Amino acid sequence: MSKLFTKDTQAIFWNNNKTAIQRMLDYDYTIKRETPSVAAIVAPTSNNKFDKFFFGPDEVMIPLFKTTADAKAAQPQADVLLNFASFRTAYDVTMEALNLGGFKSIMITAEGIPERLARGMNEFAREQNVTVIGPATVGAIAPGAFKIANIGGTIDNIINSKLHRAGSCGLVTRSGGLFNELSNIISINADGIAEGVAIGGDRFVGSVFIDNLLRMEENPEVKYMILLGEVGGTEEYKVIEAVKSGKIKKPIIAWCIGT
Repeated sequence: MSKLFTKDTQAIFWNNNKTAIQRMLDYDYTIKRETPSVAAIVAPTSNNKFDKFFFGPDEVMIPLFKTTADAKAAQPQADVLLNFASFRTAYDVTMEALNLGGFKSIMITAEGIPERLARGMNEFAREQNVTVIGPATVGAIAPGAFKIANIGGTIDNIINSKLHRAGSCGLVTRSGGLFNELSNIISINADGIAEGVAIGGDRFVGSVFIDNLLRMEENPEVKYMILLGEVGGTEEYKVIEAVKSGKIKKPIIAWCIGT
């Protein structure tokens, strides 16, 4: 998989976070997607069948389901799960989706999933060839195609940072806030981002720096890469070894911050 998302990507949104969903739909309308990127919402405590959102000036009704299995059965083309469950239930929601199958990637926004559970969950996801973004992340974006929830901020900020159309940089960070800041810097000094991922702030995240950079290495739209790492840990050393061994051939700028 050389591209994380395309313009046909659709997601199942677990937990009815109306603000985040509406931001995704506003982005869809801005980039002129034909269909909303959110295909279904899992809302276990709701008795409603649909929820109303806006797609530009028009209203759209997105179906609600009690379980991930029901949502997936109704919308089998949706191969991304956006897990907005709390840290108490995010692990169970993710494991249910992994056992269910049919998802290429899962984003987990919750912070503080117990480390033992997170490590087991991430290992199982690798066995299933599923890309996990997070835990503790704002998500990822393929400009001009698909964005997860709140990454990039408001529509005004997205347009100012040129995140509404594809550039040529592959950006990988831990921090969501610094992702937004770097997106803006790249838009001012270059042509913007082709794909960007904030991998998450927890100690054990699903897809690490090297996973995302190797995928971007295979993405023809990515011409160079920027990595914002942090002091501590060993994941940045894996990137160094990949450059030395020739696995990463594209130009890469890496900066580790912290004290």
